Amino acid sequence: MRAARRIGVLVAGLALVAGCGTSPTTETVDVGSTTTTTSTSTTVDAPSTTEQPVPSTTTTAPTTVPPSTIPPTTAPPTTARPPSTAGGSVFVLGDSALLGARETVPAALPGWQVVFDAVGSRRLPQAIEVLRARRSEIGAVAVIQQGNNYLESEGSFGAQIDEAMRVLDGVDRVVWLTVAEKWPSRVEINQHIRAAAGRWPQIVVAEWAPLIAAHPEYAEDMLHLSASGRIAIAELIAGAVTG
Repeated sequence: MRAARRIGVLVAGLALVAGCGTSPTTETVDVGSTTTTTSTSTTVDAPSTTEQPVPSTTTTAPTTVPPSTIPPTTAPPTTARPPSTAGGSVFVLGDSALLGARETVPAALPGWQVVFDAVGSRRLPQAIEVLRARRSEIGAVAVIQQGNNYLESEGSFGAQIDEAMRVLDGVDRVVWLTVAEKWPSRVEINQHIRAAAGRWPQIVVAEWAPLIAAHPEYAEDMLHLSASGRIAIAELIAGAVTG
């Protein structure tokens, strides 16, 4: 037993001596591959690239307007007589509303021969008889102021105007004054006067009605003229005669 132990020690010592004289043996132990990957998040600050607004380059095509196919408007020929020349004759016929202008009317028509015939309460049927009686004295222009004393029993005022115009056949210009619309029936009188201008091209309507309505000082009772009213009506008549 003791011998066996000695032999074992000897063998071990020999082995140790032999190991010191040789290269060491490297033992590789394969314990399996374990790869650990650490993910590193890297943040890169990119330079600022703020986008500048891009100017609009939209191009609008010019609008082309097609040529108009509507024919040009042609003004209808006037039916009024041409203006009268100074130095002619004017026959003025009226009632008491015009009587106060017996001096201002001739003064407003210098160079004209003015025949003035106005009496109070005159109605158009009576005035027509005066026109017949004095027809030879009536030249190129006549002025008629009637309607303030109209009586419905004497028939249509429009028909009376037509009769007066037949008497004045051949007169170049006939001026009819509208009357103050003091009563509703006088509104109808003025409508007849304006309508007659459409039937008789030589008629020129002188609008006294709106003037007296706008200026009550021209006649306190809307009929008989004040000093300013006499001037105003004379200027209205002169404009209608010469205009």
